[in-house]
Amino acid sequence: MDKGTGDTMRDGRRADYYFGHVKYDRAIIHLLVILFGVSTWIGVNGIFIELPLLVTIAPEGWNLPAYIVIVAQSANVGPAIYALLHKSKCQPNESSCILCLLCLQVLAMGLLIFLYDRTTTVGGERHSLILLVSVFFSALVGCFSSVLFMPYLRDFDDVYIVSYFVGEGLSGVLPSIMALIQGVGESAACNTPFANTTNEISPNAPDLKFSGQYYFLFLTLVLVLSLVAFIVLRFSPFVQISKNLRDSNFLTQTKVDYKSREESTVNVYNIDNVNRAPARKESATANCSSFDEAKSLPVFRKIYLYILIGVCCFFSNGFLPSIQSYSCLPYGHLAYQLSIVCAQFVNPLACFLTIWVMVSNIKIINCLSLVCLIAGCYVTCAALLSPAPPLQKSTIGIGLIVLSWIILMGVISYLKLVIVSLVKHISSSKALFNVGVVMQTGSASGAIISFVLINFSDLFETYNSCSEDNH
Repeated sequence: MDKGTGDTMRDGRRADYYFGHVKYDRAIIHLLVILFGVSTWIGVNGIFIELPLLVTIAPEGWNLPAYIVIVAQSANVGPAIYALLHKSKCQPNESSCILCLLCLQVLAMGLLIFLYDRTTTVGGERHSLILLVSVFFSALVGCFSSVLFMPYLRDFDDVYIVSYFVGEGLSGVLPSIMALIQGVGESAACNTPFANTTNEISPNAPDLKFSGQYYFLFLTLVLVLSLVAFIVLRFSPFVQISKNLRDSNFLTQTKVDYKSREESTVNVYNIDNVNRAPARKESATANCSSFDEAKSLPVFRKIYLYILIGVCCFFSNGFLPSIQSYSCLPYGHLAYQLSIVCAQFVNPLACFLTIWVMVSNIKIINCLSLVCLIAGCYVTCAALLSPAPPLQKSTIGIGLIVLSWIILMGVISYLKLVIVSLVKHISSSKALFNVGVVMQTGSASGAIISFVLINFSDLFETYNSCSEDNH
């Protein structure tokens, strides 16, 4: 074996080791970003998933979802202030803000471990004040996620955006799993809100496997993991090196020296481009054909994407969660529980789908929007016809309402990730911040409108007494 051949083999082994190390590091970063994404809405989602129990024991009753949504969206005052500072010369440090928000959310959720069952008299009426205050501080993280957390990933490879959205989806899945184990909704009593002289909410679901105290303890522990994950993302040296890996010259040099390894080299360094076209002769970071097609979109279509994602957030984060109790509870607590839990499970699945199927064709996006419109109209009509919606006593009615919520939330989740990915590729470096502002504006608008309609109109009605058949 000549010297040249030996050097080539040693260099090849060195390259194999380097590629394997990089692959391992990227897997760790994916996990860290997912945990980071989990922190965004797990606080608010966790309380929403507990609603089949809470609406039967809280003084607000069926109006509790509307209260939670409006309180959660009122936390948009934080991003509004941040956006003003962002436009001015006084720009706060992103990492410090995220760190403070995560710590604040851990404290807010930790407070619920001990005080989730407390009520306070406000204006002569009892309210779950401590619960709502904790929702506000937890929602600060969710509201900031679009304008602060998501833009923080702009220096990472594109695939980490998918991991982030998967984490957001898991922020609903993890509490759902705990709620299923806990047994929320299985035999919850369907009582109307009651008044008593104590300052505690009296539970009337005795068959729970464990109390809400342990449920909120689990959420707090997950948030601690998310906090640790962000600290590693921010301060770990190997993460900082991996962030800029695509900008290094190592890939180009390796492709020149080891042409026989060209295909494997490209696959390792472009693991984030699994949905892109296989031909990468010009550049290892070339955009996939779908994104190339998206870049040729006219300006008005780009504006249309902004409007569409705003509308999606209007319904998915604001309006529809507020009326979910009205559309599902007439069919029984089982239907309500299934609609919440299944919708949370389908969220990350829809995000995973973008790894293999990333659309950019406006016609396909419009068709998916039409599916959302149909499903959204059905659940809204069911809420408007509450407490006596069609097929109320039948299994078909329960199946239709649950299926509608699953389709609705799944398709909207997919649409939001597709639009964010497209906008990131066809717009400026501030695209993630701008689309975040649009998302939060849509969410806040939906929450305000739904709160006004529910509390100051007769469009949505509840039972005066419990239905004997709880399905």
